[in-house]
Amino acid sequence: MFLTALVLCAAVCAEAQVYAEMLLAGKDRAERKEIQSLTVPGGVDVYNSLHHHGPAFESELVGYRVYFDNRQTVDIYGKRYKGLELAHTQFYPTDEDIRNGFGDDVLWAGTTVSVGSLRGFINGMPTLIEPVERRTESILDYGPDKVVVEVKVEGWQYQGKRLNMTQRFTLYAEHRDVRVDVTFEGLSEAPTLCTGVLKFPGGMEYSDHSGLCATWGTNWAYGPKDTLDIRRKATVGVAVCIPPQYIVSEPDNRENKIFLIAPTACATDKNSKAKKAYTVTPTVQDYSITYYLAFCSAAEEWEGSFHSADEWFRWVKQWKREIMLQ
Repeated sequence: MFLTALVLCAAVCAEAQVYAEMLLAGKDRAERKEIQSLTVPGGVDVYNSLHHHGPAFESELVGYRVYFDNRQTVDIYGKRYKGLELAHTQFYPTDEDIRNGFGDDVLWAGTTVSVGSLRGFINGMPTLIEPVERRTESILDYGPDKVVVEVKVEGWQYQGKRLNMTQRFTLYAEHRDVRVDVTFEGLSEAPTLCTGVLKFPGGMEYSDHSGLCATWGTNWAYGPKDTLDIRRKATVGVAVCIPPQYIVSEPDNRENKIFLIAPTACATDKNSKAKKAYTVTPTVQDYSITYYLAFCSAAEEWEGSFHSADEWFRWVKQWKREIMLQ
């Protein structure tokens, strides 16, 4: 098995407003080892070899993680009070932590798109990121006011193409939203993909049919087996904002509100050797897309937090207006 693990050497500043960690699993905290990057062949399963199953990162408002498997799902950690918590709870608070006001995993993602997870789209359904030749997840940078996590797949066989795809998740201090930059190397045409947010049974939904969708609802965050544990019942709002130029359509889906999307060609230097090399053969170039994801937890107890679908949907509409001005 080809596997690389680079030791995380950057120290977290005392005044940092963000935090990130990626840990090899162990029986207890003392046995967990901090790493910065991990690369494995596509057929190798390391999901349970990593504590919290991939890189985790946070601002003082929210926490996220990205699963290291064929889903590459974005999962969320909601907070009760503002502050950095993941160094202490490592995404899994104890009962005592909960009593002391710490946050928790607040979503059962399953195989849904969760909150802005990128998926393929074949025969009217979202598909997972497989098969691939190699998969890498890394913490590129964090502190004091920004964290960047990267997920890279090489040799993804999709829609008859071989894709090399890189996703970068950027979370800023004092923000609950994440910017997602996705690039595809050396293609003759753009792939068609999808993203969005999951639906909650009995929940509320919103879409402006032009790249913004959001839902609000309640779930048992640790899955169906936890339906008798009222502490694990969590109410959250989730949202995705995709600039309209990337939107292809808004197909119906039972589990998710999704948009079908296509990246656009990256700008190239008209004098570059790369462009000259393709004067006879079809043009090969890079493609990219940038979109945004966000969530809130109804357990938040600070001024300006959200406790109803109406409040959440009002915020996401303003959020899109601010994104479009950037």
